[in-house]
Amino acid sequence: MTDLYDIAIIGGGPAGLSAAVTASVRNKKVIVFDFSNFSPRLRKAHLVSNYLGLPDITGQELMEKFVAHALSFKPTLVTEKVIYASEGEGHFTLGTASGFFNAKTIIFAVGASSSETVSGEKEFLGRGVSYCATCDGHFFKGKKIAAIVNVPGALEEVDFLAELCEKVYLMPRFKIEGELKHENIEVIAEYPDEITGTDRVTGLRTPHGYYPVNGVFIFRESDPVDSLFPDILLKGKSVAVGEEMETSVEGIFAAGDCTGHPWQISRATGQGIVAALSAVKYLSQLKY
Repeated sequence: MTDLYDIAIIGGGPAGLSAAVTASVRNKKVIVFDFSNFSPRLRKAHLVSNYLGLPDITGQELMEKFVAHALSFKPTLVTEKVIYASEGEGHFTLGTASGFFNAKTIIFAVGASSSETVSGEKEFLGRGVSYCATCDGHFFKGKKIAAIVNVPGALEEVDFLAELCEKVYLMPRFKIEGELKHENIEVIAEYPDEITGTDRVTGLRTPHGYYPVNGVFIFRESDPVDSLFPDILLKGKSVAVGEEMETSVEGIFAAGDCTGHPWQISRATGQGIVAALSAVKYLSQLKY
């Protein structure tokens, strides 16, 4: 069995790093998953004037302070997206493109959902829809696929797919700068309406066309929480939590913008503390 962590924190924004500090102070073995350079949304803030004790600081400066504080406790840091999760006997297993990690508790701190799911996405997840090129790209060697891309950093994943697949229909939600590396990538300046299929994906429909494909890869900052744990109760697009930041799944907690409005830094860091303390309390009640 691989290392067993006390607390796995998914997300490296203010809530996740706050939880990491509190959990580390309580001498827990912590692993943090963050693949987006620690809250790019906050880093873009020109000026933060309402964070107590640090007036008139840029978002970049504030985030660097958060990161330095949290990493000073030396938690295990994995700079990859969590794309798989399951619940086992007494622990959870989380998977990234490069491996699997086990933890007794989980804290979701993935931020607010910034994009809508595509019709058919959940129905065909694992049957032609994927969030990971490294994991699933080889299943589509020599075939036609579509790549829905919300973050520029994922273009490397698209290049990888282009090396394997006959054709890649690229649907970006941002302006692509420069030339693409592969001639078999076709940019489609539309956002899809529906992923179609029977037992597996057979195509992708847009407002002005239809593209027959064998697979659809979706790359966004954060994927729907219920794609990892379908039993987690949501309130709209947010994770439903109680006063101790507990979710509907025992042993899983949530904090920060993923739990809904108001989207404030102080609220996120405060919830991160509560979630970590609740996870510590939960761990103390486990029977080994």
